[in-house]
Amino acid sequence: MQVIDCDAHVEESVESWQYLDPEFYLLRPLPVVFPEDTCFSTHNAAWVIDYKLRFFASNPTLMKRALDKGTPIPVQEMRDVQQRLACMDALGIDKQVVFPSLWLGCLAENVELEAALARSYNQFMATQCGQSGGRIFYVAIVPWRRPDLAVQEIRRVKSLGSVAGIFARGIEWDRPLTHPEHWPIYQEAESQDLPITVHVGNGSSPTISRMLEGVPRPYFNEFPQIHPLGTGIVSGPYVLYAFTQILGSRLLDDFPKLRFGFLEAGIEWTTRLVKTLGNQNRAKIDRWLAERVFVSCTLDDDLPYVAGKLGDDFIVTATDFPHGDAFRQDQLANGLKARGDLSAQTMEKILSKNPQRLYHL
Repeated sequence: MQVIDCDAHVEESVESWQYLDPEFYLLRPLPVVFPEDTCFSTHNAAWVIDYKLRFFASNPTLMKRALDKGTPIPVQEMRDVQQRLACMDALGIDKQVVFPSLWLGCLAENVELEAALARSYNQFMATQCGQSGGRIFYVAIVPWRRPDLAVQEIRRVKSLGSVAGIFARGIEWDRPLTHPEHWPIYQEAESQDLPITVHVGNGSSPTISRMLEGVPRPYFNEFPQIHPLGTGIVSGPYVLYAFTQILGSRLLDDFPKLRFGFLEAGIEWTTRLVKTLGNQNRAKIDRWLAERVFVSCTLDDDLPYVAGKLGDDFIVTATDFPHGDAFRQDQLANGLKARGDLSAQTMEKILSKNPQRLYHL
């Protein structure tokens, strides 16, 4: 049985932008560093992109906090592929699908610049993953605000190889994923046999992000009394929103071969949302969950309950490597086995068969 990690990460570095189109060279992302004795503490780095500081997923080479993850910086940044493969071996991972970190938020208000940054990032990831001997794959970034450019990029990354899916956040620049203007993107993704992988994102809605302006960063635990919306409001709920929108719309009917993954938000919520979507659509939803819709679980989710309600054909899991947040979970196979409440057949589906059906690696 091959263990497939459905959601690992790269921490972007300056090398991620080395393929940037020459006309955008003067607007290339610039890493900056702060003293450690500030409110940012060891999260003491940021990017300057499109004239703004972008604090999330800062450059690991500069950020002191990155050293606390226990993973070599070249591995975090995907600059040393062979060392990354060694880390995968230590984790018991045969294949790994890599998601971005910096792109969990909005990178550039200038959509032409955003598209150029996506092209450079995708080229870097295709080049690095191509050195892995078919073990590491990546999800591609596309400019959702420019479907014409997104379609071009989907075709380009497919030709490059090593691409496993198309990255999406639960809301794309204040627009739901079911916005009609996104239909050309879905059509091309279906044509190229690439799933849409909906991941948590900390800033995919600029409107909601503005509500949090002025709240100290980056540690919620240090400022719980003044955080206006609690923890997770700008991350996991977007995924739940996208799940409800997509399964409650005609999208999956319009694109009968398109697959969706919903990642890094746990899985226990699926039973409630499927019930909310209504019994009149239940047969259709059950079919989608058995064939084309996948959700990643955590190792401590109530998986017997979820599988009892919705089946086990849509459950996948992931390490979140090399991130150091609450979703990080190493030793996936050992972790599921240690639970003692899952059959060998269900574990094989979660670790191997379902991920293969999601990504068609």
